[in-house]
Amino acid sequence: MARRLIDSVTGIGSVQAGNHTLRATRYRLSFWVNDELPQPSDGADTAPTVDGHIDISGIGEAAVLSGPDSLTLTLADGREIAFRINSTAGDIVGRIRT
Repeated sequence: MARRLIDSVTGIGSVQAGNHTLRATRYRLSFWVNDELPQPSDGADTAPTVDGHIDISGIGEAAVLSGPDSLTLTLADGREIAFRINSTAGDIVGRIRT
């Protein structure tokens, strides 16, 4: 799969589990598009995928207990990333929430 990097960001954002804010955290993220997928003509979701790292110290247990489908990271620029934690080190994968 040919992925193309379209943006990289760092900053401090807010992690939410459902309607509850867990904490502010540092993030380092990369936004990717898959150049091999055909672009849909019907308006289907073509949002970039996101991977990177967040500081999960102090929120790891809360994030795990909240469930993998309810975590959101709000970036400093206002974008929201629906994500799941991939490792105990704070590696994440996700998609821009539309």
